[in-house]
Amino acid sequence: MKNWFLVPFLAILWVCSIGQDFSRAGSLNQMNGLADLEKVKFINANFYKLYSTDFDNAAALAQWAVERASKNKWREEEANAQLNWGVITYLSGKYNEVLPKYFRARDLFDSLKNKTGLASINNEMAVFYHKQKDLEKALACLDVSEKLAREINDLTALGTSLGHRGSFLAIRGKFKEAKPYYEEVYKIRVQNKDSVGLGYALNDLAEMATNEGNLKAALAYIDQSTAIREKIGDAQGVAINYVNKGENYFKFEQYQSAAFWLEKCLDKSLAIGFDDLSRHTFDYLAKTNKAMGNFKKAFEWQEKAIVFKDSLYNADRTRVIQELQTKYETEKKVKEIELLNTENNLKSAVIERNYFLIGGLIALVLFISLGFYLWRYRDKQKQQAVMQEQKVRFREAQLNAAIDTQEKERKRFASDLHDGMGQLISALQLSINSIRQNKNADARDASFENSEQILADIHTEIRNIAFNLMPPVLIKEGLIAGLNELIRRVNKAGNIKIKITHHDLPARFSELVEISLYRIIQEFVSNIIKHSTATEVTIAFTGFDDEIVLTLEDNGMGYNLENFQHNEGNGWRNIQARVNLIKSNIDFDVVAGRKNNTVVINIPKSILALNSSGEIIVTN
Repeated sequence: MKNWFLVPFLAILWVCSIGQDFSRAGSLNQMNGLADLEKVKFINANFYKLYSTDFDNAAALAQWAVERASKNKWREEEANAQLNWGVITYLSGKYNEVLPKYFRARDLFDSLKNKTGLASINNEMAVFYHKQKDLEKALACLDVSEKLAREINDLTALGTSLGHRGSFLAIRGKFKEAKPYYEEVYKIRVQNKDSVGLGYALNDLAEMATNEGNLKAALAYIDQSTAIREKIGDAQGVAINYVNKGENYFKFEQYQSAAFWLEKCLDKSLAIGFDDLSRHTFDYLAKTNKAMGNFKKAFEWQEKAIVFKDSLYNADRTRVIQELQTKYETEKKVKEIELLNTENNLKSAVIERNYFLIGGLIALVLFISLGFYLWRYRDKQKQQAVMQEQKVRFREAQLNAAIDTQEKERKRFASDLHDGMGQLISALQLSINSIRQNKNADARDASFENSEQILADIHTEIRNIAFNLMPPVLIKEGLIAGLNELIRRVNKAGNIKIKITHHDLPARFSELVEISLYRIIQEFVSNIIKHSTATEVTIAFTGFDDEIVLTLEDNGMGYNLENFQHNEGNGWRNIQARVNLIKSNIDFDVVAGRKNNTVVINIPKSILALNSSGEIIVTN
């Protein structure tokens, strides 16, 4: 059923617009003559129709709308355009590019106090997090969306939130718990006269009927949904209905009917560029033909699926091969003609003269080639010298930063020993002298107890100094444990609340990575405490197939990023040096004067296998 793919649902009502063309040419024609602001509004208002007709066109228009709205400071329109761009990016399967767009939209809606927009963006983020198998974050987003929708009585956003809850339950086989949500959503869509939402709601009811073993009812619901979607020109929705119908027939072992509807879906999805649906349908057609015993056809469908996944690569590759082949054949024929003419028309004397001329030409070519090689070699040497000089300067800057940091650390260490330990030891010495001089037993006991307390204070001070130099828990138990101890100490002061989350992380990183990430986070937390009005900080680690993403978010006021990166202090240089050391990338979402800041660091998983000296550990 439809739960093979949770489709984002934009909070719009589709008014039946027969005769309107939302293809690439049609959309450009409708925008012809409009001012830029009106074009942006047109794209935002009709985005579901645009991407239901042509994914590539919708993506290009969404990006243009974002850039134009951002340039002109049309914040409301930029927020909606960012939301739309995130949706089409998600639908196109570019999952690593989705969250920055959603975060930007959320920040804009929040700054505008737009609860409708916040409800919509949280619905879309719930779908994304569910796709990433992070159910906790997905449900948290739905909680926010549902709360906001009920506050402002936004039935469209509320129906979407409840529909997603039902889908999340159905995916996990909890159909009885999902059914009440689906039925409530259906009532909301009818009450709201929401054509797009009603199409989805009918599919949800079809899923319930399928689970109850009632194929006839399921097909009737899908046909009702298809009739609505065909009337409003929702090509994407019709394609989804076709695949739902095919999967229903497959589930009830009516494979011929299943193949018919799956092929209809494939025609539709390929036409609009719905790649994820096309890939899914190719695989399902292979599965259907295998069930019918038609293994040859099943193999052909599976082969098409593989070819489709590499279609762009293969298309480019085929074009290049064809061009090379044509060029080769042309050159081959020319050489054959020249050879025949030479053999038939020239005599031995002419051939000798030609050999002489050819020898001279070869010598000339070799001379020119040698000259070109020497010039290129010299130019390359200059470039390498410049690069080497830049590397030396960068290393010197890193070394200076490291030396400055070490000197500051030594001064701080000396200060801690002098101001803290020195005073405690002096106090202990006085207390011991008091024990020696006092003959009164009670006074000696009091001095003895005071000495014990001072020793306890000395022990605490030593532990604090040791923790600041290198937390033992970081070395013994790893990065997360070390950060938890750091957070506990910061939170204990009560001025700021920090929390940490992590998902799909290895038990331990290499020592190089753990210490580098700890110092980077420690530097950022120190800067937030010193220079920001933040009261909350969130540190999140998320593991992916080829990288780990570290996100630091705070609710403080933004700062001038350029000033921060060119400050005379060593904070940014230390962060940059450690980021480069672990071969990672760092991005900022920080705007001066705006609340809420985000820093994202992408750590490649290849670096996690490095030892403390920076050498790669090869494992079998």
